[in-house]
Amino acid sequence: MTGPRYKDQLGISLVELLVAMAIQFILLAGMVYVCGSSRTMFTVNQELSRVQENGRYASGTLLYDIRMAGFAGCRSLNEVAPNIVANTAPTFSAVTDGLNVFENGVGWTNPTAITRLAGTDVITVQSISGAGVPLSAAMASASANISVASNSDAIAATDLLLVYDCSRTDLIRASSVGTGTPVAIGHNNTTNSSNSLSKAYGTDALVIAFDARTYFIGTDASGEAGLYQHSFNSNTVSLLTQGVESMQLLLAEDTNGDQEPDLYVDASGVIDWEAVIGVRVGLLKSSADGTASDARAFTFDGANANAASDRRLRKAFWSYAALRNRI
Repeated sequence: MTGPRYKDQLGISLVELLVAMAIQFILLAGMVYVCGSSRTMFTVNQELSRVQENGRYASGTLLYDIRMAGFAGCRSLNEVAPNIVANTAPTFSAVTDGLNVFENGVGWTNPTAITRLAGTDVITVQSISGAGVPLSAAMASASANISVASNSDAIAATDLLLVYDCSRTDLIRASSVGTGTPVAIGHNNTTNSSNSLSKAYGTDALVIAFDARTYFIGTDASGEAGLYQHSFNSNTVSLLTQGVESMQLLLAEDTNGDQEPDLYVDASGVIDWEAVIGVRVGLLKSSADGTASDARAFTFDGANANAASDRRLRKAFWSYAALRNRI
């Protein structure tokens, strides 16, 4: 007799199972690699976008102020020098100076508690700030309050103000700002050297805020670098954007009077400051995190900008601003 016959065995063998597991492992490893690469690319692109956006914002803010340097309404400061009545006016060699650059910070006194980053330049620009408000009534006398219809520029007591009518300009500090309508702006000798302006201005005159703003690279308590702006008017400092590691400035000097740059020099090499007609601004912006695959050298202004050999992404922003009130 023959033994019982069994049906064919169902299922897979151990070898088949191992082969299937190996294939699945290869596919899973590929998926993990693709997902990791996609995540890395997304993070890098996101950081690059932030670097680009913040760098453009920093450059745009700085360039706007440089273009406006020396602007005093309908005429520039060097055309109509203000009669300075205000106490503690901006400390330039002359109030007509709309621009001052300090190469590597030499000659600059830091008015803040923020530490300036060594090897970086400092720039101060002064001009009007705001839209301006016309006088709603002529001044009864040179010592009378200034009357305006509204306080659209949010002028406050102790603010530096220019009062001008294109033929005469006075730089004052508001001693008081009324809340009624019209708004009365006082300028007595509590905040000024005299109660009197150079003239009694009429309704063709305007009142507008005046400020000297300084830009510098500083470091916070954690050592993170950033671009800071200091307002002389309010004596406050604000961080414009983090991650700006350097600022280098070159002055465009017109040596032959043809309104075209002939030389680009740093502040220590300027021959005639009155001949400076523009500024070339270089900002070095880095990402917040080390998202690059490895540490890479980055050249900025002729030197390696990654001395710490970190994996941050970096981009240089070079741009030019003409001094509109000198050309």
